[in-house]
Amino acid sequence: MTYFLKISLNILVIGTLFFACTSSRSTTSDSEYEESETSESASVDSEISDSESALISRLSDTYSANNNDIPEEFARIKKETEVEVDLTKGYRIQVYSGQDVFEADTIASRFRAWSDTTIVGYQAETYTFFKTPYYRVHVGDFHDRDKALEFSKLVKRLFRDAWVVYDTVDPYLVPADTVRIRFQ
Repeated sequence: MTYFLKISLNILVIGTLFFACTSSRSTTSDSEYEESETSESASVDSEISDSESALISRLSDTYSANNNDIPEEFARIKKETEVEVDLTKGYRIQVYSGQDVFEADTIASRFRAWSDTTIVGYQAETYTFFKTPYYRVHVGDFHDRDKALEFSKLVKRLFRDAWVVYDTVDPYLVPADTVRIRFQ
């Protein structure tokens, strides 16, 4: 009994695989496939049989003739796009660039002492870092290049080689637009 069950199960599996692998369409030979691939002038409509064309929806044909013009009132409205501003990008003043770490630290502390006694309205932070092959000292945080140039004119009185550089800034340390930076 179990032998008969195993044989009938095998026949059932083989029969299912045989019927599943067959298709209702005939296969094309390689030469027919190459010919159809190389002929670029064949249109899509001619490839669809009559029975298939009856099944295709004609809604696209119905609405393709509609012309959707934008009324003049709406065409005059300008689209306002929101520009995403990165608050960490801005400007700093570079007061030193060299290979001596001791000199970089000395200039940073000298700037801090000078700005505490001389500059009113803004307490500029100093940043000492190493960027191959030089140690650099940057001061201040500004979003606006003009404000950075204005501050650099003050800094150049003590550090003649100071210049404005594009850098990552701390947005919380950027002075407000209404702040007036000046000497005491």
